[in-house]
Order: sequence, then C-alpha cells, then structure tokens
Amino acid sequence: MLAWFSIAADDGSGSYSDHVAAALEVLEESGLPYRLGAMGTEVEGPREEVFGVLARCQAALAARPGVRRIATVIKIDDRIGVDTGEMERKVAAVRRHRR
Repeated sequence: MLAWFSIAADDGSGSYSDHVAAALEVLEESGLPYRLGAMGTEVEGPREEVFGVLARCQAALAARPGVRRIATVIKIDDRIGVDTGEMERKVAAVRRHRR
C-alpha cells in the first residue's frame, strides 16, 4: 500500500514544521520507506503497517503540548499484493514517457 498524507497540528503558532518533524520520527521508528515532500509525505508498506503508522503519527501529534486540533488528509493507492517499490515505480513510469 502506498499512502500520501498531510498532517497539520494546530497549536496557535501558525507553524507546522516542528510537528511534521515529530511525525517523521514516528515514520522513522516504523522502518517503513517514506518520502517527505513540501506539501505532504508518502509512506509505503503492508496495509496494516501503513494504517498503524498513520494512526501513531496522529496520536503523537495529539499528545504534543498546546495542540488543539489536527487536520489530516490521506490518499491511498492500495495495489493488492504489492507492499513496496511503488514510490519509485510510479515516478519511473512517468519518466519513461518524457522525451
């Protein structure tokens, strides 16, 4: 499963980078492959592990001091039987069409 997500914890400061860094710590601890982007993060792996790490990211940010609300957007590509390699495969497939 490949999931793209954007998570924004509101603590009233108007800045999200510290909270995103905390979510990345959760991703790193999971051992799942991920890629940080300017507007969101991709993570891939077995379905249960991906859903689990997304829930842990949400919980980790909810536990941070001052966080009043968390807005999360998730987009999932669940290619049955494929757990890894999709981040690279999808980009490579597009690049093959460029001239």
